[in-house]
Amino acid sequence: MGLLIYYAIVAAVLGIWFGLYRLWRKRIGDDAAAGAEFEFERLGRQDPDLIKGLELPAFTAIYERVVTPRAPGHVFAAGGIFLIFAPIVLGITTIVIQFMEATGIIPQPAAAAQQVKLTGDGIKLVRDADLDALQYILQGWGGFFVFFSLLLFWVLVFVWAMRRFHSRRPGSLRDEILRAR
Repeated sequence: MGLLIYYAIVAAVLGIWFGLYRLWRKRIGDDAAAGAEFEFERLGRQDPDLIKGLELPAFTAIYERVVTPRAPGHVFAAGGIFLIFAPIVLGITTIVIQFMEATGIIPQPAAAAQQVKLTGDGIKLVRDADLDALQYILQGWGGFFVFFSLLLFWVLVFVWAMRRFHSRRPGSLRDEILRAR
């Protein structure tokens, strides 16, 4: 039930975020269209060979692609991917932690608590220790893996988004007009 509530909240947040993004994108598109008309007229006077055979709607599409900020869309996509897939990453991490505990890669807190004693001087290998306190400390090892798996997932999502952002970066207006021919 908790996961359904999480995804309902994520859907609401992403829906509001997407709506605001679309409003912003429309406003930027309207401003870019006005700028495209001005730039088309200016290039018609100063460099008519550059826009030769190019109509205003095609020029407007090229101009919008060049001048419209693209980072908000990539941040939205990366944030959405992270929010949607984070529970899956946490589930996989939990399964891996359970496997590691079952195979002895991560010692069971009770077994490790029988072997070590925490004192002011450090950790000592002994048979009698304060089991409750040590078990709480040792159970935190799983939390370490959960935290860093989520952090690694966050980094991988944003590496993907930024690689995509930079690989699809448009050139200058002149370059994009020449490429469109």
